[in-house]
Amino acid sequence: MERIRWGIIATGGIAGKFADACSFESRRSGKSVLSGVASRDSSKAAAFAKEWGIPKSYGSYEALLADPEIDAVYVATPHNSHAELSIAALGAGKAVLCEKPVSLTAEEFRPVVDTARGKGLFFMEAMWMKFNPSFRKALSWADGGKVGALKFLRADFCLDAPFNPKGRLYDPALGGGAILDVGIYPITCAVMFAGKRKPDSFSSYMKRMENGVDLYDKFAFSYPGGLETDLSCAITLQGLEELRSAVIVGEKGSILLPNFWTAQEATLLDAQGNVLERFDSPFDRNGYEYEIREVESCLAEGRTESAIQTWADSIMVMELMDALRAAAV
Repeated sequence: MERIRWGIIATGGIAGKFADACSFESRRSGKSVLSGVASRDSSKAAAFAKEWGIPKSYGSYEALLADPEIDAVYVATPHNSHAELSIAALGAGKAVLCEKPVSLTAEEFRPVVDTARGKGLFFMEAMWMKFNPSFRKALSWADGGKVGALKFLRADFCLDAPFNPKGRLYDPALGGGAILDVGIYPITCAVMFAGKRKPDSFSSYMKRMENGVDLYDKFAFSYPGGLETDLSCAITLQGLEELRSAVIVGEKGSILLPNFWTAQEATLLDAQGNVLERFDSPFDRNGYEYEIREVESCLAEGRTESAIQTWADSIMVMELMDALRAAAV
């Protein structure tokens, strides 16, 4: 596939970020182009299409999926509909990039993988952090032994979201809560630096609302070889940089990733805290361009899944989040 004709499902803030990055990629390389956008509210779809210069808008998701001139879809709805819409899109013959988390539970996600595999179609979770050049540089330092055997990792992602009982962050029916929305980032960070492995053991604490939505979470993982993690996430804490960073400590040094999920720099230090290397990588646009480029590359090569964000990666993290929720005190 030399050019991907994208359709966006939903018109919220994250859909706008994707549209911005895709428009940039269209101008940069021409490998991606925005062709359609769908909303259950036709006026919202029309307004979004006008804002981003998209030629087609649809008043239903089904209409977009039925359009033969759409090659791939970006699912940007609330969490609770991700799996259902991914299956529908794959069933319509479309490649799918689905916003994280791919589902509410691992069990809900498995039919998505079965559908993609059965139809021989591309599917990828939009875990944009893993395609970020600074995050990948930090991983390469760790994997290359620059800091020696890893001993400790701390990653936090806390934000203070205004309370809205009907909003996606606070409504359990929409998959609300800290772990699914922001906790997935520190959890994925830990899994990646641990070599794509689940921990041998863990502890889990969640402060919940009466409706079950988790507001603040703390997780500790233990891995073979001595790696320990300290992870936190929240939707009710001020998002200072100290609560939105990652530190990876090894026997010979450490790695700093400010705002790790959206980092535009990474720093390698020796055991005494001296800077050995600093990697600065400002985004070409807004950071979403890197996952778009991965989809372009995969489709050009005829691959159905990314080697960076595999189906197994998504299942592993969903299983881990299921376990953390079940064990939380």
